[in-house]
Amino acid sequence: MSGIDTRITSPDAAPVQRNWWVYLILIGVCVLNVLPYLWMVMTGFMDKASAASATPQWIFTPSLEAFELLIHNKGIMKNFMNSLIVSVSSTFFSVTIGMFCAYAIARYDFVGRDDVSFWVLTNRMMPPVAVLIPIFVTFQTLKLLDTLPGLIILYTAMQLPFVVWMLTGYFRDIPRRYEESAMVDGDTWFQAFRKVTLPLMMPSITATAIFVMILSWNEFAFATFLTSTEAKTMPPAIMAYSIGANIEWNVLGAAVVLITAPLILFVLVMQRHLINGLSQGVAKK
Repeated sequence: MSGIDTRITSPDAAPVQRNWWVYLILIGVCVLNVLPYLWMVMTGFMDKASAASATPQWIFTPSLEAFELLIHNKGIMKNFMNSLIVSVSSTFFSVTIGMFCAYAIARYDFVGRDDVSFWVLTNRMMPPVAVLIPIFVTFQTLKLLDTLPGLIILYTAMQLPFVVWMLTGYFRDIPRRYEESAMVDGDTWFQAFRKVTLPLMMPSITATAIFVMILSWNEFAFATFLTSTEAKTMPPAIMAYSIGANIEWNVLGAAVVLITAPLILFVLVMQRHLINGLSQGVAKK
């Protein structure tokens, strides 16, 4: 009987439909999204003459000329380190502070709780341009212009509404009785939070931190107007290579690689945590 298929197929079972047109649409969308970035990556590895050619050069000899220019002559690694310090620090502070704010909104019934939740959400809706001038004047008064601490404080305040909004719903999905059981055994509320709630929330906290890291890394408007040399991050630094009559396309392509490659690798490494965090609330339903 080893060569006989013993699987039983129900006569009422619907046949599996393979919608080939869905795959065609997905492939088309992927090509439209990947091709421009792929072309910029290829341009970054061209020499100056190949990158400036009017005819697209699909076959060329790879060169690190543009990367050497950026790293050794332009000092772009300083901008890279500024972006890394600001993004990691602001992510840590905004997630830590926002986690406790979200916990308070989800767990405690106080006067004006719904109003506070709505106010936190509306802060995220405000466009950066609306508060750019007041923040510039404030930073100038406090001598925080072109400083890393200034950007860290600002990015932390910017990302707090997003963190609170994301984590509040996840905290509400965790039954309160878990913490009450720990407190009956003698734990304080913080011990119950640390031992019971925090481990259950780690996937959601990790997913939120990934989003905050991406938003902080890519922030452009405030980094452009509040920094000049010492604290300039990657987005405004790269903008300088795309302005002017004589744009060096290979240098611009290499700069795009330097700003996007670390973020892509970071998301790929944290992909499993991101999916687990986003699906946590769905799994509990």
